[in-house]
Amino acid sequence: MPTRRFWAGIALSLIMILAGGTRSAIAQTVEDELRAMRAEIAQLRHELNEVKEELRQLKTPVLQFASRELNSVPSPAESQTSAAVLQESQAQPSTEDVISLLQARIEEQSQTKVESNSKFPMKLFGTIVSNTFLNTGEPNWLDIGNVVMPRPAGLPTGSFTSSLRQTRFGGIIDGPQIGSAKTSGLWAMDFFGGMPNFQTGEVIGLPRLLYAYFRVDGKKTALHAGLDHVILAPKNPTSMSGMAFPILFRAGNLYLRAPQIRLEQQLASGSFGQIRLTGGILAPVGGDASTTSFLFVPPNLGGERSRRPAVQARMSWSAEAGGLYEEPTWEFGVSGHYSREVYTTGVSPSRAGAVDFDVTFRRFGIGGELFVGRNIEPYGAYLAKIAKSRGGFVEARFAATRKLDFNTGIGTDQLYDFVRFNPTLARNDSIFANTIYQFTPEFGASLEYRLLETKPRVGALRRNHHFNLTFAYSF
Repeated sequence: MPTRRFWAGIALSLIMILAGGTRSAIAQTVEDELRAMRAEIAQLRHELNEVKEELRQLKTPVLQFASRELNSVPSPAESQTSAAVLQESQAQPSTEDVISLLQARIEEQSQTKVESNSKFPMKLFGTIVSNTFLNTGEPNWLDIGNVVMPRPAGLPTGSFTSSLRQTRFGGIIDGPQIGSAKTSGLWAMDFFGGMPNFQTGEVIGLPRLLYAYFRVDGKKTALHAGLDHVILAPKNPTSMSGMAFPILFRAGNLYLRAPQIRLEQQLASGSFGQIRLTGGILAPVGGDASTTSFLFVPPNLGGERSRRPAVQARMSWSAEAGGLYEEPTWEFGVSGHYSREVYTTGVSPSRAGAVDFDVTFRRFGIGGELFVGRNIEPYGAYLAKIAKSRGGFVEARFAATRKLDFNTGIGTDQLYDFVRFNPTLARNDSIFANTIYQFTPEFGASLEYRLLETKPRVGALRRNHHFNLTFAYSF
């Protein structure tokens, strides 16, 4: 049994964590990581243009000098001007100098790109994620539990194990220009796709496609198509232990990745910030797929039988500043969703509205989202039940140093309108607190605590205490 000193230490840590926090670079969500990677791609493009310009400037004098060196024995007339030629050759770069320069630039570029089959640069990235965790209750997922299940009969409660199935890798492709527009693509995978039916299958994570999309970016308009985070409610809590699925999923945090085609338009920009409008159509995921076995082809379920795509849109107002300890960075967004699902009992509409926000000022930050809707269980609402619910989450962040962050937050998902719906669960609440330390830009560690409470409509409250030690190495 833990001693009183142990629990006192835990309590003291939680009090410190309640001070708030700001995001750690290594704990950034995929959206933040992609923003940083796009910036690096822009820098790479700039460096490549510099190399081309240097080659253009050096091409003519180098060829002239090489031609003089390769000529046959000079004629008597040429001998009379040998002194002038010598002086001219000394003013031009030698072939050895040119070769050395080009080799240095090639080595520099080879460290920042991988050449694809189409000869366009591709950057590989990834994060090795190790989770070691303890549960005191019965979460549905041991590593990122989102609902507490009933206690099993005849077995002790709780669990302890370790997993690396949140490890991910992928690539970013810098494609050709279409007129003045720039093209790019991204793909990413992890090992959160399940486990094989094998005696030690719990340590053999199966690959899962996380992201796969391409973009065409103009000056103010962008086309985005592929598998990505949905437009609705894009914010997620800060956590290193919840990378495959964000924490507070089904406890106030809406989340789903789905195939989509969307347009992004910058409506206005200036000293007041930037106003953007995003709208698109998405695959009509109904959340009613079978989980009893693996399927080879996509099933024709409620969403697909509607023969209509889901429609989502979001308008945001944001401003970005320099970074840590700089002026405030903020973003406010309003988003909506609508689709239909067809069952033997009839057509069921799916709709939701959400408000999200994020503000960072010097060392402190706060963010979150609020939502209300009906029949959006695939997005992590309604506790995976067909019903009406409302909820959301809020988090606070504090950057103690440039390497040490503290984060804490709370989320809830509450069902209502029990007259037309009869779900078995009524509410799901969660509280989290973590500290993230970044030893280097590539290597970091996190200690996180999560309390998850699931309230059935009939019966006792189910509770789980989750402790998670995470190590992450990015490359």
